[in-house]
Amino acid sequence: MALIDASRRLAAELAGLVDKKVKVILADGRFYEGILTGFDHPSLNILLENAVDNKGNKYPKVIIKGERISEILTTEIPLFDPNDFREYIIREMRLPEHLVKIIPEARVVIVQGRYKVSEKGVEGTGPLAQTLYEFFQRYIEERKKLLQG
Repeated sequence: MALIDASRRLAAELAGLVDKKVKVILADGRFYEGILTGFDHPSLNILLENAVDNKGNKYPKVIIKGERISEILTTEIPLFDPNDFREYIIREMRLPEHLVKIIPEARVVIVQGRYKVSEKGVEGTGPLAQTLYEFFQRYIEERKKLLQG
């Protein structure tokens, strides 16, 4: 794998954590938990909102320099997995594989080049969009049950 691909993959993973709750452990052992609302790449400076530090202090916003970060941990499991959803709709809707593509960096599934499905739902209009939305809802419900045990 080329270094550029690895860097893109890291940026894509971080982008997937935006608007999610994360725990950021600093090099000195302190940590913050909050909603990741932004980052810059490649310095990995990050912005957390509604953050709480290891002493219980609350902050509306915290900007952390990338050089101080030791680890970034996700504290919630994403319900939407683009690869899993692609396989799900190919199987359940009996769609030809070549009509269902994934854009990994955006965590999006594109169906027939017209409909976009992400963790936020379905973008597009028409009967197929409605059908995709129904399958999306079913998929999310199944994932919730699976992840809750």
